[in-house]
Amino acid sequence: MNDRMQTFHSLYARPVPTSSIVAIGDELVGGFTLDTNSHWMAERLRLLGYPLKRVTQIRDKPHEIVDQVHLELEDPDVTDVFMTGGLGPTPDDRTFAALAEALGKELVVWEETRARIERRVQRMHAMGLLESPVPTEGNARMARIPDGPAHVFRNRRGMAPGAIYEAKGKRLFVLPGVPMEMKGIFTEEIEPEFLNGGSAATVRELRFMFAVEARFYPLMRELETTYPDVSVGSYPNFETKELVIRVLGADPKRVESALDEIRRNAPV
Repeated sequence: MNDRMQTFHSLYARPVPTSSIVAIGDELVGGFTLDTNSHWMAERLRLLGYPLKRVTQIRDKPHEIVDQVHLELEDPDVTDVFMTGGLGPTPDDRTFAALAEALGKELVVWEETRARIERRVQRMHAMGLLESPVPTEGNARMARIPDGPAHVFRNRRGMAPGAIYEAKGKRLFVLPGVPMEMKGIFTEEIEPEFLNGGSAATVRELRFMFAVEARFYPLMRELETTYPDVSVGSYPNFETKELVIRVLGADPKRVESALDEIRRNAPV
């Protein structure tokens, strides 16, 4: 790891990281495409110790992207923002341009990304997948990103780059919306380099057959008072006739203690 990366990691070492996801695309908001990216990232971030505060879906509208970036930057709870979608080669891919406006930066051609796109086009041409070895205007526009990234990802599965920016003490991870590309960057580049300092929450579950969810209300209200640092939720499964009580918290001992309270006092 170079000196700049070491400085970046030291600067953003936080005791209690909290994340948010901004999924961008008219196809998501319009109900044409299921947002599997956010679901997948939410689980990964929880396991890595960077749990989510919220997931937001917005349209490919520059002013809406700008407004959402400002909202994320002003939220004192959020330390890491993950933006997905809108990095492709067509005019409706507007995420980088909107992010540049939100951060007060200029769009620049990132030379390493431009060269990587050129090499990829040439390889695809040699394989007979593209008619020309010369990148199209759409290909070339994917190398235009806001100036001053803290890091630019390689994206071994596609042309659109991913990148990290810093603003107001937060990290903004900008990722392609194509699931294969997003997951590749996340698991191969982000997890080992930028998300290795978190502490995963402890999650335990109790399952009750034919239990009436409403009868757990007094117990759960009491647990809110006696265990404010632990999250307790009830989730009925009408197919299996089970009621799942899920307990989640940072301290394993507190989670186990709350779980014991439920075992002793469950109204079943």
